[in-house]
Amino acid sequence: MDAKTTALVQVYAKSLVEIASDKAIIPSLRQETLAILEIFKTTDIASFLANISVPKSEKIQIVRLFQESSSKELNNFLEVILQNDREALLKEILLAVLEEMDKASNTYDILVKSAVNLSSDQKERLLAKVSQKFGIKAGRLIEEVDPSLIAGFILQANNQVIDTSIKQQLQQLKMNLK
Repeated sequence: MDAKTTALVQVYAKSLVEIASDKAIIPSLRQETLAILEIFKTTDIASFLANISVPKSEKIQIVRLFQESSSKELNNFLEVILQNDREALLKEILLAVLEEMDKASNTYDILVKSAVNLSSDQKERLLAKVSQKFGIKAGRLIEEVDPSLIAGFILQANNQVIDTSIKQQLQQLKMNLK
């Protein structure tokens, strides 16, 4: 995405988050946004909406399906997207909306990569440590298993990373020996 398009996406995202913040509906709007993005993840709707050979009427039908189960605020927002012919950018705009909501509420999703699945107790302790260490509120915990880490974990939240994996420690040792 070029700088002009990125700026445009940010303008749309910030405007929706401002409305959500003013009306104190960020948590519910976040859930709606995540639900729509889940549909984007499991289908090829983003390509469909961006395809210039697809008639505008068909794109409108798809976006109208999202409007059927949306709040008034999101419904109005989607209507603005349609009126301004920005449906090709809908996925990017919604991703930016999530980022803006995170900033506004200081609540961030936390990605944990570990060599094995974490227990419930480990997850709770990690969430508490992340909140304390990064000074944020923990959103969703997204867990990924990566056996190549050998042991330990990699934690990411709000563009900050903690890497305690054995793989990283071995790489550092290798670099120190050179």
